[in-house]
Amino acid sequence: MKKRLLFAAVILAVVSAQFLFAGCKRSESPGAKTTPEQAHQKEMLNKSFEESKKVIAATVNGTPISEFFVLREMNAIAPQYLKPDQMRTPDLDAKIRRDAITILVTQELAVQEARKRGIQIQPAAIDRELQKIKATAGSEGAFREYLGSNGLTAEELKKVIENELLFERIASLEVDAKIDLSDAVLKERYDREKAGRKDAAHQQMTFEAAKGMLEQQARAEAMEKRMKAWEKELRKNALIEIIRQ
Repeated sequence: MKKRLLFAAVILAVVSAQFLFAGCKRSESPGAKTTPEQAHQKEMLNKSFEESKKVIAATVNGTPISEFFVLREMNAIAPQYLKPDQMRTPDLDAKIRRDAITILVTQELAVQEARKRGIQIQPAAIDRELQKIKATAGSEGAFREYLGSNGLTAEELKKVIENELLFERIASLEVDAKIDLSDAVLKERYDREKAGRKDAAHQQMTFEAAKGMLEQQARAEAMEKRMKAWEKELRKNALIEIIRQ
């Protein structure tokens, strides 16, 4: 799965409502005996996961988004907002939450659009991604520990993977395929900016030498612009209700 634009990476730990952004650190090593205190902490964490799944934070065309996934997304994007040694504040937490909900709403709209167009993900494709995660975990036992620490069942993880793949498919049609990075476009940009294009020896870079850098910058800008336009298109006739701000 190459894109992370609107989806939290599956490997990021989910956080509980009580310990937002804290992550799910494990003090025991693989195979170590669980102490009563650790067992109690795990039980409480699992309980908080299940409770957060029952709370609806928003709906998108009638499809609910649970508090569980809002907290999960907040945890995923929080590092973008927090500088080293920066203290959390209520205002910052509120902004992260708003942005997380915006991401999840757009994600759900994109997935709904993909399904509307008849885009389907074959079980084999989902299984390949699942096997990659299992391989990273290292063993079946470690994979089960991973699921538990993330508050996910195997079926829920498969659903997350399916939605990520659906998003990739629809995004490739609505974003990637609509970006023009032909040589003519890049040359026009080079002509506008060539005065500032210098090599390590402070010499004027040729178009061919600067082409890679130009393409990278142009792609990032074009994707951001197209993504914003696409989001507006998706939201135009959507019924969105934010229940928990």
